Amino acid sequence: MRYVKQVSLLSLCIAVTTTARAQQALPTIEVGGAPLRSTSRAPASVSERAPTSGGATATPTPAAPVQASPVVRYAVPAATYTITGNELQNTRAFNLPENLVRQAPGVSINDVAGGPFMPEIDFRGFVASPIAGTPQGLAVYQNGIRINEAWGDNVYWDMIPSVAIDRFTLVTGNPLFGLNAIGGAVTLDMKNGFTWQGFELDGRFGSRGRRQASMQYGVMSGPFAAYQAMEALGDDGYRQFSGAHIKRYYGDVGYRGDSGEIHANVTLANNKFGVSGPAPVDLTNLDESAVFTTPQTIKNTLSMFDVNGVFQATPTWKLFGDIHYRAFDQARVDGNTTEFECEAGEEFCESDAGDTNIPNFFNGQAPLGAVDRTWTRSRTIGGTVQVKNDDRYFGFHNEITFGVSYDHGWTAFSANEELGIIQPNLVVGGFGYIVEEQASGISSVSVRAANDYLGVYALDSLDLTDELKVTAGARFNRAGIALYDMLGSALNGNGVFNRINPVAGLTYKILPNVSAYASYSEGNRAPTPLELGCADPNRPCLIDNFLVADPPLKQVESQTIEAGLRGDLALPAILPAYADALPGNLNWSLSTFRTYSFNDILSVPSTINGRGYFTNAGTTLRQGFESSFRYTTERVNAYLNYTLTDATFRSTIVLGSPDNPLTGIFGTGGSILVTPGANLTSVPRHRFKTGIDFAVNPLWKIGADFQYTSGPWIRGDEINLAGRLQPYGILNFRTSYQLGPNIQVYGLLENVTNTRSRSFGTFFDTNDIAFLAFNNPRMVSVGPPLGVYGGVKLTF
Repeated sequence: MRYVKQVSLLSLCIAVTTTARAQQALPTIEVGGAPLRSTSRAPASVSERAPTSGGATATPTPAAPVQASPVVRYAVPAATYTITGNELQNTRAFNLPENLVRQAPGVSINDVAGGPFMPEIDFRGFVASPIAGTPQGLAVYQNGIRINEAWGDNVYWDMIPSVAIDRFTLVTGNPLFGLNAIGGAVTLDMKNGFTWQGFELDGRFGSRGRRQASMQYGVMSGPFAAYQAMEALGDDGYRQFSGAHIKRYYGDVGYRGDSGEIHANVTLANNKFGVSGPAPVDLTNLDESAVFTTPQTIKNTLSMFDVNGVFQATPTWKLFGDIHYRAFDQARVDGNTTEFECEAGEEFCESDAGDTNIPNFFNGQAPLGAVDRTWTRSRTIGGTVQVKNDDRYFGFHNEITFGVSYDHGWTAFSANEELGIIQPNLVVGGFGYIVEEQASGISSVSVRAANDYLGVYALDSLDLTDELKVTAGARFNRAGIALYDMLGSALNGNGVFNRINPVAGLTYKILPNVSAYASYSEGNRAPTPLELGCADPNRPCLIDNFLVADPPLKQVESQTIEAGLRGDLALPAILPAYADALPGNLNWSLSTFRTYSFNDILSVPSTINGRGYFTNAGTTLRQGFESSFRYTTERVNAYLNYTLTDATFRSTIVLGSPDNPLTGIFGTGGSILVTPGANLTSVPRHRFKTGIDFAVNPLWKIGADFQYTSGPWIRGDEINLAGRLQPYGILNFRTSYQLGPNIQVYGLLENVTNTRSRSFGTFFDTNDIAFLAFNNPRMVSVGPPLGVYGGVKLTF
C-alpha cells in the first residue's frame, strides 16, 4: 500500500572522514577537555565473553585500539554519545536500530514500514530512514564511509553487520560530516584483527520461527591481522506476509608498521523481507497482525569495498587516506489500491485525473488494484585525503585538520505499474496489464542519474588555557546532479548546489572531570531529483514510481545552537565515605539544543488520491533538552537517558491532506492551513530509556531495559486537531549463564508486558476498497508482541 512512501533519487552528500585506522586511540573521546565517557571494553564480569578456567576472561583486548573517525576525536563543543561494541551486544539485539532505541539518548523508531528491518531512526526530530523520499537529516558513516545510498540518501540498516561493530558514536552540531548532517552524524567503527582476537559462534531460536546465528573470528600475527564476521537470520514476522531472510558479512585484513597502518575491508549483504506498512485501525482492532494491501516485499543486496590507511609522517603530522566502492541493488514489489475506477457498462476506466485508455476488463465487477515495481541499481566510488597536525604554536597547544573528499555515483532506476484484482485477503493479484497513461502521470519510468559530490573542510581546536578551548571550522559542499530520461526527455535535467557551513564553539573545564560547552553551527541538504521532479501541487506524482518535470526546490539550510555540561566522575574519589557502596564511574551529560531549518522540504499528499508532491515548507524548529547517565563497575553497567523534543512549524503554509476527515468538515478542499507553533508530525515529545546489566556472580548475569515514548501526532495532521497516538513503554529482560569456560546459554524476554506499540500513523481513504466498509480513517503500524528466545554461545 502507499503509506507516505516516497522515492528520493539522489544522495547529495559525500564521505567526510576516512576510516583511518589509527596507531593509538584515546581510551575516551575527549570533548572540550573532559572525557565524555569511557570507550574501553566493559569490565570482564559484565562482558558477554566467557571466563577462562583461570578466572581471566577471553574478552578480546586491543593491541592498539581503533580510533573513531578522525573528526570525532577532536574537542568539538557539541553533544557526542558513544556506545562500545560490548555495550551494544549486552542487549543481544540482531539489528543496530534495536540497540540504539534501547540505549542511545534521543533516539526512537518510527515504524513506517511496519517491520523490524526497515526502521526509520529519529534523533531529536531528524531521521535516517530506508523509506524512499523521506527527508534525511542524519548522515551515517561506516568506517568513515558514508552509507546513505546514492539514489536517495536512504539508510538501509538491515545491511549493517551489527556483531562487527566496535564502537557507535553519535555526533551533533558538526557540519564537517557533510550534507544531510543537519541533525547529526552517526559513525560506526568496525572491528579488526588488531582490536578483536578470538572465535565466537552464537545460535538462537524463538518466537515466530526466529532462527539466527552469528560468527566472528579475529587473529593477529606480528604486523598482520585479520577479522571476519557473518550473520544470518530467518523469521516469520509478527505481521502477515512479513517474513525475513537476512545474510550479512564483514571482513578486514590489516598491516601495522612503525609509522603507519593500512586496512582493506569488505561488507556484503543479501536480504529479502516483507514490509507490512500501517493498516486501518478498524482492521488492527480485529487482528493486530493484519495488513492492508499486499504483496509488499523488498530485496536488498550490497557489496562494499574499502582500502584505508594512516601514516605518521612526523611526530606532529599525520596523513589519512581512503578509497572505496559501493554497489547497492534493490528490487521492490508493492501491492496497492489504485486511482483507476471502472464502472459497469463503460468501455474504459476513469481516474481522478480524467478519462483513460484502460479497458474495462471486468465490467466494473472486480475491485481494481495495482502492483507497483521498482528496480534500483546504484554504484558509488570515492575517496578522502585528510591531514592532521597536533603541535604547539606560540606556546599554545593546537590541533588542526584539513581534508578533501570526492564521490561519484551513478544510478539506474526503473519502475512500472501492473493492474490487478484485490482479493478478499487483500492480496493484489496482477493480470499482466502494464499501465501507460501519460495523461494520468502513470507510465513506466527508466532514468539514469549521475551525481558528483565534493567536500573541502578544515577544523581547528586551540587551547587558550588549560581550561579553555576554542574550536572553529568550516566545510564547503558542492553537489552536482544530472538526470537522464531513457524513455523521452521530460525528466532530463541537472543542478548544482553549493554552500559553506561554519562551526564555532567554546569548551571550558570547570573541574578536572567536568566541562561546559557552547557552539553554533550551520548545515545544509540539497533536494534530490525526485523532490525536484515532483514539486508542483498541480501536477502531483505517484510518489513511489513516477516522476514529472517541475520547477526546482530550494536547498534546506540549518542553524544550530547547542550548550551543555558533561563529566566523567570516579565516585569513590568524590564520595570516599561511600566507596564500598558506589565503587564505579558515572559518565553524564546535560545539554540543550535549538535547530532552525529554513526551506525545509516535506512530502505532501495531493488532493488526487494516492499522489503527492514535495514542497519547501518554510521554517521549522527543533529544540529541547537532553540528559544522559551511565554508571559502570566491575559488576554493573547501568544507564538512564531522557530527551525532550519540541518540533514545530515556524511559518504559515498550506499543505495537502485529502484523507484528513477534518478537511471535509471544514470544507477546505483537501488542504490544511498550518500556522506557526503547530507540531511536526511523527516526532515524539518525550523519550525516556533506562537499563542495567548485573553480574550476580562470575557465571550468572541478569539484565533489563525499559523505553518510554510519548505518542506523536500522526502524519497528515499537521494542524494538530486529530489527536496523538497513544504513548507506550517496552520492557525487556535477559539472562545468561556460563556452563563452562567456552560455552554460555542465555534467554531473552522481549516486550514482557506484550505492549503493542503504535509508533506511526497516517490517514487513508476509507472508500479505497469497495467490498470493505471502514469507519475510522486512521492507519497505524503495530509493534511486535511478546517474544521469547533462547540461545547458546561458544567462545574460544
